[in-house]
Parts: sequence; C-alpha cells; structure tokens
Amino acid sequence: MANLNERVGALLLEQWDPIGVRDIPAAHDEYDAYVGEIVALLKRRATAANLATVLVRIQAEDMGLKPDRGLAERVAAALLRLI
Repeated sequence: MANLNERVGALLLEQWDPIGVRDIPAAHDEYDAYVGEIVALLKRRATAANLATVLVRIQAEDMGLKPDRGLAERVAAALLRLI
C-alpha cells in the first residue's frame, strides 16, 4: 500500500483538483506542495472542518481561485478516511 503522503497526493489530484490538471500527466505533481501540511494535520487528528478550511485557504490565497467550500468538505471527509 502506498504511504500516506502518496495517498494524500493522489486524492488531491483525483478528487480535489481545483485547477483541473487531473488529465495532464506532466502536471500530476501540481499539488505536492500541499501534501506535507495536510499529512501533518491528519497525523494531529484534525477535524474535517479544519481540513476543509485549509483546502479553502489554499484555493483562495495560494491559487487565487474562488474556493468551493462544498468540494473542500467532501475532500476533507475523504482525507480522513485515509487514516
């Protein structure tokens, strides 16, 4: 089984993907910069709300996008199922 970092990275690409790079193999590392922060939160037993807030912040502040809170909440729930 893949390690937690790999599973988080895959989940971000497959289920979150706010910039739409899922089908561009050369860009599959696009969300790698966020994996460490999310894994650290998972290891500290963050809540789904905490994780969703981080995903929303990343979309808004780091990517300059209008965040999708509903998507962030769904992905946060999926992230919690990884541990």
